[in-house]
Amino acid sequence: MQTEVIILVAAAYLALAVVLSLRIINLVQLEGYKLVNSRKMKALRLKFWGGAFCITLCNLLFLFIAIAVGNPYIQLAVQGLYIVILLVSLTDERDKCIHQPLVFTARARRLIATYAFFAALCIAATVTAGCFIRSGDVWACFIFIPLAMALLPEYVALALLANRPMEKFIAKRYVAKCKQKLQSMRIVKIGITGSFAKTSVKNILTTILGEKYRTYCTPHNYNTPMGICKAVAEMPEDTEVFVAEMGARHQGDIAELCDIVKPNYGIVTGVGNQHLSMFKSQERIYETKKELNDYIETRGGEGIVFNGDNAFTEKMYSVSSVREKTLISSSRCENHGEDSAYIRIDNAVYDSDGIKFTLYIGKEKAECSTRLIGKHNLTNILMCVAMAYKLNLDIRQIAKGISKLSPVEHRLEVMRLASGVTIIDDSYNSNFEGAKLAIETLGMFKGRKVVATQGLVELGREQIKLNFELGECIAETADIAILIGVNREDLRMGMLAKGFCDKNIYTVEHLDGAKEIFSGILKSGDVLLIQNDLPDNY
Repeated sequence: MQTEVIILVAAAYLALAVVLSLRIINLVQLEGYKLVNSRKMKALRLKFWGGAFCITLCNLLFLFIAIAVGNPYIQLAVQGLYIVILLVSLTDERDKCIHQPLVFTARARRLIATYAFFAALCIAATVTAGCFIRSGDVWACFIFIPLAMALLPEYVALALLANRPMEKFIAKRYVAKCKQKLQSMRIVKIGITGSFAKTSVKNILTTILGEKYRTYCTPHNYNTPMGICKAVAEMPEDTEVFVAEMGARHQGDIAELCDIVKPNYGIVTGVGNQHLSMFKSQERIYETKKELNDYIETRGGEGIVFNGDNAFTEKMYSVSSVREKTLISSSRCENHGEDSAYIRIDNAVYDSDGIKFTLYIGKEKAECSTRLIGKHNLTNILMCVAMAYKLNLDIRQIAKGISKLSPVEHRLEVMRLASGVTIIDDSYNSNFEGAKLAIETLGMFKGRKVVATQGLVELGREQIKLNFELGECIAETADIAILIGVNREDLRMGMLAKGFCDKNIYTVEHLDGAKEIFSGILKSGDVLLIQNDLPDNY
């Protein structure tokens, strides 16, 4: 067999290996460039190994035929078949990350390049080894290539490992540049952390503070070291207040972010069970969120606000020694410090159009209204009111800022369609507390109530129990439920335990199936709550 043909076929395999790897790298990117063993990854591995095994058997059969007839090119028939199978597999939508496709960042491109090197090395080594096995003019050069193709996820893992030192060096350089910029600017820096409501509180606070200061916040969900560094790089030079959302998946993450931002102030929105499978216990989640308080406490920060509706943050408040600390909720407020004033509300009205209430700061009062829906948003607003007051905004400025608040995309965002159907988009929330509050908010709307949910993930041993409890909550409010994905049976059992009619429960494997149901059952006057649109790695 001519060397040129062997090289051409090997190059075709390499090209397909790189294209197929993009699906694996997409899953890795969704996990923050960490290895993932989700259902989708398991399905990919099964497909690669199943196809490789079958084609390897075909290769052996055609190798014997090629030897028998003395024609080396007979082997190419199997290679052509395998290449067609790989090309067809690229059209399989089940393997693709539809909602969050691969973003070709500099880091992703570096990972693809390293992966391509390892894949080329392995395919070349496999072909070369096969060339040493021959019978007359027949070479066994292609016989084991399918097995090399089956190892695509492992090449990605190897590329991640090989790139780690370089990525650490690049990250260190970005962090140093970020710190330098922040230190060169005379600005107030506010850190916001918690298991839930971080983004909502960040946006509320930024809007209110905008009535007095040029305020800039981390965009979207940029709440990791590299996300914050990117946000700081884009921050305008005339910024007076910087609001940084701080996320965590492991102990020490908040402390690392505090070391970058060096916040003067902080808000802790609450401690829940999100990412329980990673933290292993709620106490460790508590300790991680407390790292913001500890930084402000030990570095002489100015003040911190805690959510008084959460038992864990109430405990955090009780042990905090920050000079200006506030525990606040929609029902009670406690303030400490010479400049603090008693903040309270009265005449709160919640409905499907928003919230109206009377705000009191000391002896001053103002009538406030907002398009944000849900009782929990009043607590979120009040935490931001307390922080704004610490930063010398008066009650009129605060009330004006509250009137400008608008829903955050995919967080209890209300959309009224021309068809008469109202959609409550809460697809970003993925924690138990937020899910229950969304269902409670659904109860404020008139009309037939429909819930579409994928349930909760990353809860470790608690996942079955909490999805069962979420199902019970849905049963108390919804008229129809569409349960999607891995948690659908646990949710369904919870609903049935509350006596919900099984005929009004639809279960589907994928979100696409739920969309088909929407078109068949939704009618004018219905209210649809879309809850927790899980990322593709689930």
